[in-house]
Amino acid sequence: MSARLIYLTLVATLLGAALSGCGLPGTPSFSTTKTGPLEIDAAQVQLNPENAKQIRAGVLEYRGGLELSSDMGNFGGLSGLSLSPNGDILVAVTDQGDILRATLLHDKKGRLEGLSDVQLHRLRGIDGKHLSQRPDKRDQDSEAIARLEDGSYLISFEIRHRVLRYEDLRAKPVLFATPPGIEKAPRNGGMEAMTALPDGRILILSEKLRTKGKKSGDYIGWLLGPDGKSLGRIYWPAFGIYRPTDLAALPNGDVLLLQRRYTVAGGLGIRLSQIPATQLKPDTRMLEVELARMAPPLSVDNFEGLAAFPHPAEGWIVYLLSDDNFNPLQQNLLLQFYLPEN
Repeated sequence: MSARLIYLTLVATLLGAALSGCGLPGTPSFSTTKTGPLEIDAAQVQLNPENAKQIRAGVLEYRGGLELSSDMGNFGGLSGLSLSPNGDILVAVTDQGDILRATLLHDKKGRLEGLSDVQLHRLRGIDGKHLSQRPDKRDQDSEAIARLEDGSYLISFEIRHRVLRYEDLRAKPVLFATPPGIEKAPRNGGMEAMTALPDGRILILSEKLRTKGKKSGDYIGWLLGPDGKSLGRIYWPAFGIYRPTDLAALPNGDVLLLQRRYTVAGGLGIRLSQIPATQLKPDTRMLEVELARMAPPLSVDNFEGLAAFPHPAEGWIVYLLSDDNFNPLQQNLLLQFYLPEN
């Protein structure tokens, strides 16, 4: 067995523990933490470390990628992902209730080559206190973030399932929604994927809540109005053992869906698909079109963040972000792809 295969097997085993809600070796005590400006290392990564010439994954064209790391104990666990309107600012949430903000650096061809102005800040709860300061750690697990047209943000949380609305990410939020039935979701299998649609509606998918129990049936989601009121449930027919981890709306109303799978034998894998805007209706089982699948030896980790931005010519630039679970054997990867329009 090669050293790389041994590494991937160990990572997959530890990730399996994390995805099952078990304790994970390497989870930090946060004795060394920092907020405000943050120094990070951003090392270039190839799509396929074993074949530098490979730039295709399905219909996606690889344009660059970074492995992000820092000596600060509270850096990591990066989950949901959002971009500024002009596509140059990255905002991500973490499993510890923090917000990461950074400027994306590109070369002359628009390829991702680094980050600058990196900052890490604590999120506040509806009582105004930082989530990291609350005695009940169940309030911290932020999983998805969506930027609204007015510049405010929605952030979904697991364990204590809820969606909060932030006028300012450093300010006190208000409760936006607690979708009906979400209380039945597993503690670490709630509102994992969320995006704001161009018409103002909010689309949310659960990670483990399904129509026939935790291991079968369709994945349950919700369509919410701009005021947070439920417009009805929506469903994603399960595709094998893949689970939803994030969503990204396109300007034409279609939605990209990021999915993750894990097996001890096959390790980590992801799948990206596109859901037509016509499928985004209450009580609908959403049909989709597969765009790409990725598995080892490609640069794959626990991808939980997805964002898309219009390409200057045509098509879209797509970013994927992985959650290292604060585990030194995993990686925080930020990958950039080009997705053609047709």
